[in-house]
Amino acid sequence: MPRKSGGRSGDASELWRFATAAGGLVAILGIVFAGLPLGGGLAGFALLFGVVTFAARDPAPAPLGIANRLTLTRLAVLAALAGTALWAPVSVDARLALGGWIPCLAYGAAALGDFADGAVARRTGSASAFGARLDAESDALGMAAGTGIAVLWSGVLPPWYLLAGFGRYLFGAALFLETRLGRRLRELPPSPFRRRLAGFQMGLVTVCLAPFIEPEWAPPATLALGVPFLAGFGRDYLIASGRLDPDSAASRRFLSRLARLRSPASGAAAVLAAALGAAKLAGLPTGSWFLAAFFFAWLMRPPRPGARRGSGPHAG
Repeated sequence: MPRKSGGRSGDASELWRFATAAGGLVAILGIVFAGLPLGGGLAGFALLFGVVTFAARDPAPAPLGIANRLTLTRLAVLAALAGTALWAPVSVDARLALGGWIPCLAYGAAALGDFADGAVARRTGSASAFGARLDAESDALGMAAGTGIAVLWSGVLPPWYLLAGFGRYLFGAALFLETRLGRRLRELPPSPFRRRLAGFQMGLVTVCLAPFIEPEWAPPATLALGVPFLAGFGRDYLIASGRLDPDSAASRRFLSRLARLRSPASGAAAVLAAALGAAKLAGLPTGSWFLAAFFFAWLMRPPRPGARRGSGPHAG
């Protein structure tokens, strides 16, 4: 038994050593090369440790592994970005650091890392509950930071999109309130569509952080992606709180009908996107609604036969 306890203690020590090293390195590189102010770096360091502390609650972390190291590295980048955004109201340097390509490149690299760490975990068979929590909390922090910057500082995304950016935190607060009221929570069933929606949000935020994006480009895309994203959170809340039974006959009928509609809806949206795009090229005042149709077509595209359906908890 002492040996087992010592192993867990060693795993935790390795976790904190690597988190400290990754956070410190990212902060130093940000200060030296990206104009990150010291206050933003310290705020990011605090956020990094807050997220790791929350993710490392019981059960204790397994041996760190390559996948979790990748997740911690991208978390350090996202925490530095979030820390800079928090520091921006009191610092001109922080506001300057949020301009240009740095936020787009930092968030985009971290978003790509989300696919890399999961792939490594599956390839190495190192999935764990800790890795799943660390991955999810990293995504939540990054989404909140990226959306906040695109709404509050660059003004590209509309203000209502903060609901999507902070959706996971609002969802968690709602479930916490349910537990305080004595309701027993249900575990959410796996959903490949949920993962696809999250990936689209990351892609949209990455693009909207680019300095060449005009504000009028964003509303169509946010409607096509943000509304289903928020609707998904609403459905998950109803399931988790026990107000909706996903195994009921009515739910199965609804999902079956929705599955049958995906292919024709995707095809119709693709045709509409092509038509609106051609009209745009011809100089007609169609705005950027071709983007909404394109994103909706891709979002509703049925999964390929034989494709992996979702991904489980990653990283150990």
